[in-house]
Amino acid sequence: MKKIIKSRLLAVSGHKVLVLEKVGKPLRYTLPGGVKKRKETEKQTLIRETAEEIELQLTEEQVHFYMSHINKMETGVVIKNYYHVHFEPLKIKVLEKHKFQSALWLNWKKVIGFMDKSDRLAVKAYFKNLKTKNKNMSKNERTISSRIAM
Repeated sequence: MKKIIKSRLLAVSGHKVLVLEKVGKPLRYTLPGGVKKRKETEKQTLIRETAEEIELQLTEEQVHFYMSHINKMETGVVIKNYYHVHFEPLKIKVLEKHKFQSALWLNWKKVIGFMDKSDRLAVKAYFKNLKTKNKNMSKNERTISSRIAM
């Protein structure tokens, strides 16, 4: 049975998520990332693929493992590892123009309908967990700067 391991970037800012708009019709969005090479770690895959697809240089210290999604098929297994990073939206240039039209910061609720199942699940889980976390915090905890809280 064949095993494919992919790494995906879940970059968020407020209620916005960084997505890549795929070339062609119908409208489809994906998260940056790609397939692991033989001697890479999953984080190294994410950093390499993100640099190849879009003009964004990440470090291993910036990205944090969030979750995995396993898809079992007749031909094998696809494992997608999602890594989270939070930063202010910046204009990001697409380097692989044959695959992607643009890199956009969009409201997560507006893009999930145009994503594949595993990306959609990862994005929804992140924002659902964030909402639950904020709901359970006191007012003072919510107003603490993220830099101080970390």
